[in-house]
Amino acid sequence: MPVSNFVLSLSAIGLDSPGLVSKITHRILQLGGNVLDVEETCRRGLFSIFLVIDFSASPLPLDEIHTGLQSIEKETGLKVILGTCDVPRLCEPDAFEHLLVTVLGVDRPGIIAGVSSLFHRYNANIESCRMIARGTFFSMEMIVTTGEVRTDPPVSLPEALDAMKQELRDLCAGLNQSVVIQSETAYRQAKKIVVFDVESCLIEEESARRFLDAINERLSRLGRSIEIQDDPASWAQILADHATLFQGIPVEAMEDIGKELTLHRGTEELLGILTSMGYKVALLSTGFDCVLRNIYEVEGVDYAFCNTLCTDETGRVTGELEEPVLTAATKNEILEFIMNMEGISRDQVVAVGDGSTRSRFMKDVGLSIACKPGDRTPPTDGVFSSDQMLNILYCLGISESDIARHREEGESGGRG
Repeated sequence: MPVSNFVLSLSAIGLDSPGLVSKITHRILQLGGNVLDVEETCRRGLFSIFLVIDFSASPLPLDEIHTGLQSIEKETGLKVILGTCDVPRLCEPDAFEHLLVTVLGVDRPGIIAGVSSLFHRYNANIESCRMIARGTFFSMEMIVTTGEVRTDPPVSLPEALDAMKQELRDLCAGLNQSVVIQSETAYRQAKKIVVFDVESCLIEEESARRFLDAINERLSRLGRSIEIQDDPASWAQILADHATLFQGIPVEAMEDIGKELTLHRGTEELLGILTSMGYKVALLSTGFDCVLRNIYEVEGVDYAFCNTLCTDETGRVTGELEEPVLTAATKNEILEFIMNMEGISRDQVVAVGDGSTRSRFMKDVGLSIACKPGDRTPPTDGVFSSDQMLNILYCLGISESDIARHREEGESGGRG
């Protein structure tokens, strides 16, 4: 093991220019050092680097090593800061999981200050922070160490983490920001498929209201009606529960009414970019196939499941549903079927719904995102409060530049 006094840290910052890493590492080699760890970034013309260097095998005395490292300032124009490292702590593996926190929404003053102050109060350390979108829309990623998180009065670490996460969700809600909190290990696990609960997150709410008005207008001709609760996402399950009310209606009439349903802005582009990046896309709904046809025919969908209304030989609805009937409870069975088809585990699934009991399929997946859950606090990794569905890409750690590149590639492919 390296001698503690001869393991040094070197931080350097300044204006970027070609060859900085080469000059620094060659000087370290000349002084007999071995780099144990390194992290370098360059952004907007500013260069920074951090290194941990073992000089225990160097024939030079420590003061001469210090002098040689400080000479990097004159050679490069960078500001150099030297320090010593705790070798046992450096060598031991992390005992606690790191969190990857993504905050996104319309930009406003105080977002970074508020989030960083919260972490400071809980004694959580921000290891890295980067912007993945700038401008009117804001998105930021932070990696946070959690091993020393604590509260006053003291509680267990799991309880302290839960309290910190809940306060972070509340803070972001107050700032009108969406937030995703996930373990860094789970984040690094390659995701393969994104599963959407259609009625709770993809369909534009005003179009759902128009659709339901048209449904009731049609039922009124038969002396029937159906009552939809205030929760706009409940309509699909309620229609399925009352399928007998539609007996005798021509399926073509149901299809025409279904044309009232439209997707949230950016949904089609979202699906297209996910497909271009190699993700599979699955849509789940307890609604009827005949009213969701135009939704399910969107390009980029690999799996689409919903309920099918039976029809007679004249093309009229019988009021029965084909087996198997898809319910909130069986959506998880559908996800298991898709996973078996793709040969993947739950860690490789991104599930997007409203986080309610209708979204049981979201439990224990790699990343769960609740769309516009209202006043509820769903047990999900993230809460997405925007109607701009394309912004879900930032929740997956996809940067603004990557989104722009895939958008350009899609447009070029379309023109071709």
